[in-house]
Amino acid sequence: MIPTRLKTVVFTFISLWVIFFAYASLEKLDKRNFPYYFKEQAQVDPELTGPDRLCNVFGSVVGTFSGGGDPATDVYKWTILAPDGSVLFTRPQGSFPTIEYTFELLGTHKVMLQVSRGGIIIADLEKEVAIIKGPEFTLAGSYKVCPGQAIELQAIAPSSSNFSNYIFEWKDENDQVVGTANTLSVTTPGSYSVKFYFPDGEGNPVCNNTLNTRVEILESISIVESSSTVCRDGSITFTAEPLSVGRWFLTIPGESTPVDLGNSSSVTLLPTRDLPTFGEYSIELIIENSQNPSCSPKAFSTFSYKEQPVIAVSSVISSSGCFNPDGGLELIAETDLDLVRVGTSGSIYGPFLAGETITITNLKSGGYTLYSYLNGCQNTLGAVVPLNDPPSVLEFEIENITPESCTTTGKIKGSFDVKLENGLTEGSFRVINERGEVAIKDALPTANPFKIELGGGKYFFEILDKDSCNLPTRELIEIPSKPQVSFFIPDSLTICGSFDLLPETSESLLFTLTDPSGNVSSASTGEPFTLTEAGEYSLVGILPDQDDICPSERKLILSTTAPIPFEPRLKSEDCVIGNRVFEADIDGYDPNLAEFFWRNAVGDTIGTGQNLFLSPTTIGTFSLEVQPKNSESCPISPKEFIVEEPVLFVDASIVTTKLCEFGPEAIVELITTSPEAVTDIRWRRFDEAGEIVPLPEFDNQTIINTRIGGTYEASAYSIIPQINKNCELGRATFQLDLTPDKVQFDIPEELAICDYHEITPQTNQALEFFLTTPSGAVIEKTSGQSFTLEEAGVYTFLAFDSNSPTAFCPEQKELVVTLADAVDFQPVLSEEFCDGSRRYQASISNYEVEDVEITWKDQSGNEIGNNEFLTISTPGNYSLEVQPANVIPCHITPISFEVLPPVLEVDVSLFAEPLCPDSPSATIRAEADFSLVTSIEWWFTSPTGEQSELVENRNKEEILAINEGTYEVRLLNQIPCLLGLDQVLILRSTDPVRPEVNDNYQVCPKYEIGPTINPGNFASYEWYMGDQLVSTNPIYKPIAVGNYQLIVYSNEGCAYQAEFTTEEECELRVIYPNAIQHGNPDKEFLLYTNYLIDELDLVILNKWGQVIFQCSQTNLISEESTCAWDGTYNGKAIPNGNYAVRLNFKNYEKNISKSEFGSILIIE
Repeated sequence: MIPTRLKTVVFTFISLWVIFFAYASLEKLDKRNFPYYFKEQAQVDPELTGPDRLCNVFGSVVGTFSGGGDPATDVYKWTILAPDGSVLFTRPQGSFPTIEYTFELLGTHKVMLQVSRGGIIIADLEKEVAIIKGPEFTLAGSYKVCPGQAIELQAIAPSSSNFSNYIFEWKDENDQVVGTANTLSVTTPGSYSVKFYFPDGEGNPVCNNTLNTRVEILESISIVESSSTVCRDGSITFTAEPLSVGRWFLTIPGESTPVDLGNSSSVTLLPTRDLPTFGEYSIELIIENSQNPSCSPKAFSTFSYKEQPVIAVSSVISSSGCFNPDGGLELIAETDLDLVRVGTSGSIYGPFLAGETITITNLKSGGYTLYSYLNGCQNTLGAVVPLNDPPSVLEFEIENITPESCTTTGKIKGSFDVKLENGLTEGSFRVINERGEVAIKDALPTANPFKIELGGGKYFFEILDKDSCNLPTRELIEIPSKPQVSFFIPDSLTICGSFDLLPETSESLLFTLTDPSGNVSSASTGEPFTLTEAGEYSLVGILPDQDDICPSERKLILSTTAPIPFEPRLKSEDCVIGNRVFEADIDGYDPNLAEFFWRNAVGDTIGTGQNLFLSPTTIGTFSLEVQPKNSESCPISPKEFIVEEPVLFVDASIVTTKLCEFGPEAIVELITTSPEAVTDIRWRRFDEAGEIVPLPEFDNQTIINTRIGGTYEASAYSIIPQINKNCELGRATFQLDLTPDKVQFDIPEELAICDYHEITPQTNQALEFFLTTPSGAVIEKTSGQSFTLEEAGVYTFLAFDSNSPTAFCPEQKELVVTLADAVDFQPVLSEEFCDGSRRYQASISNYEVEDVEITWKDQSGNEIGNNEFLTISTPGNYSLEVQPANVIPCHITPISFEVLPPVLEVDVSLFAEPLCPDSPSATIRAEADFSLVTSIEWWFTSPTGEQSELVENRNKEEILAINEGTYEVRLLNQIPCLLGLDQVLILRSTDPVRPEVNDNYQVCPKYEIGPTINPGNFASYEWYMGDQLVSTNPIYKPIAVGNYQLIVYSNEGCAYQAEFTTEEECELRVIYPNAIQHGNPDKEFLLYTNYLIDELDLVILNKWGQVIFQCSQTNLISEESTCAWDGTYNGKAIPNGNYAVRLNFKNYEKNISKSEFGSILIIE
């Protein structure tokens, strides 16, 4: 882009009054040939024509006036005077044969026209026009009538001005004339229109309007009810048939004034909310018809609110045992009853009178729901039949009754704990409330005690074992409840735009509202919330500074009916006078269903139609408000718009820079007053032959660039198709010539480079350079600054004088650049030797070796070689640089590479596992720094001396040794050179030692008693119960019943295993015979104990209590006999008969002592 700091030179400044025709197209303006018009068109005399009267219905009205004459030659000057003689409109002379003006004042106005031709006034004309007030429309958009009813339609109010002179014509939807008066009596439904006006003195229609309406039949209605009766806990719904929106009224028994239930197509009543007393109610539906109140259909219906049956428990009879149906309930009828039923399918009793006793028998223990009925209404009551002598596993205790507690939005449930007195058991539990409704039913949990959470109230709790034996509480369990604050808002609401929600309450509450977007706001009782957003709202009410009453939360679903969308929009504006019409754009909404309010800055209504007509002098701030008809106003703000003075012409001028051979192109700028009014610009040029050259490529540009000299013309227009505006505002011309003097600088014509090269143009002037690269990029620099050349091709240098103003035009020169590729090279290790030396090669892919220059350097920068190959024996850092021969060196970084110290030896060690007796192989693992190794070889030497490579194990760090012998590992590099080796001798183990355990042991988990097992001496131990490792000690004491596995590892590392099982034995047992025989060694007295008995004391007594045999033992061995006795006392056989046996035995570990008494028979 040409620098904008170059001072522009003003070639011409022309201010024009542009005369043009109203509504003339741009095409006609551009192609107009004035001499042709002068020669070909006949002269026409001026004549002022226009309406005598105009009807102002909506606050303003447009009048069109024409002056006649010859628009190609005549000049028109218009003036309009108000009724009081003041000037409303005037403008300088111009080509405006026709004007439109918006009248707002009522009364007689004067339109004056002066016509000049060739500078001579040829006509002074004037005309009066009366602006009269239009009629007041009274015809509605639609009407509803009852079948057979006639309705009288009225077009306008009789109080309208000139009412007696109006002519009316009514037509039906078949376009047939059905009436000629202001009113029309209609009995047939359908669409109707009325056209009305009054004639002026010449018979022309004035205040001509057409209105439309539709007449529809409003059918009779009925009420469809969901039931004829309703109970306390139920609901009843009434619906209009056919579905219609109307107002509902409810009459309460004993009341004469009905309750207004609001407008809807249906209504649902809840007895607890809407019905204050039992009895007969009536409900009425009225379809309101504001346009025809005499046709407002009504419908009636009645229903009964029935009394609720009530019973009470007076006494209970407990059940004697599980599943025994000998329990019962004794009830009192507190109201009349049709029947009473136990459970949903149990026994039925009744009817009963209030006060009668109801006895229910043959009931098992547990909770029951008692259903009572009266006149179709149902009530329920919970009761329990207790259980006497319950099973111990069902015994429970109710503990820790916790009341309800408050939260930030309401309250949380209370609770109680159930403690099973005798531990956990299988079964289930159930909780029922006072009405017999099941609150919770579930299996007994695995926790004891367990918690049950419930809302405040009274409950029965019952527990059932797995056989359904039922143990209930005898008394109600009461969870204290917390009261909550009370307030009311509707569950759902439909609004238009916004709505002030005022919660209904008698309490001094603080409310918090959360809207659908999550925004939170607060207000106190009596303060409203403004709702605007559709969705779900949450309202929480709290009573501040106390903890006894909990908050309450209510939800509100809000639907919005969108207000009529509207925008004030300029609809049209004429070119000559500047009359404007504004339109209320309502986005396709039916205008017959909308009301329009146009207001001025002080709030006065100046129009009520969809369009507003404003004269050029009416400027300032206005507003528009649009509301739906026959509806509450939406809470919207009127939309303001500013009406500014119309721009009918602009002053146009041209400024431009120099025109130079090499640019910059001349910058030509059109400057106008009121640039915001200019929407379109057209350019054209007159060549040397005087021919007009259109320049459409410059359309709508205020600034153009050109290299062509000549006479240029620019025209400014205001063209807005949306408002039918097409006006020329101004025109300017100028002459553009070429400037010869140029700036001076030098550059070479050709230059060969590698990757890039810096060049500075030589000059003694302060210049600004623009370099265009071969790829088209433009780079800007100043004198003394260098340019980077990095592309092959032609570079174009364009230089400008930095001084402003300057007498020099830019100069342009070219430089051809040849670009050589950088060498693609790498230092490559080509060969290595076992003594540690290496040979490197300069690998070049895009040049022949003879076409490049090679430089090898050491880490000190000393040049150590220039050939393709270099042998290095000293470790260190080196670099390689390769440049194209006979070319400016490329800007590259030499490639550095490091020659590491050679690896001549690597330490390696072998680690071998034992070759166990039962194992097919042993693992041998090599440990070394394998990152220094290229390959691994394994060799085997048999006991007889044969050696071979284990090829299948090559490059493995770990192998399996199957045969006895010597294994050797060898490490080699890539040359290959041997870097290290190691050997290991593998022999099979002959160790005979194995773990020793019994197949079976007895344990007592209850007392944690078990045997101490010592399997022998090994390096390590692993004791498993099932899959779980339970010990790694050498000696293990099992106390749990199950299957065990022992894995031991020998000092050589071999693993051996053994298995055993444990059985439960928790009783201290003693076994002895119940009879012995003298002299028979096979039938003498022997005593056996199990493993739990550590100490034993035996005493045998005769019938006189004399001890005849006594034995005490410790360190007893399980299942081995002890305390042998042959039936003698002091060496003599004792007499036959029964003898008492007393045993005392003890377990040391758990300090358990036990005694046992028995007898033994002595026989011969």
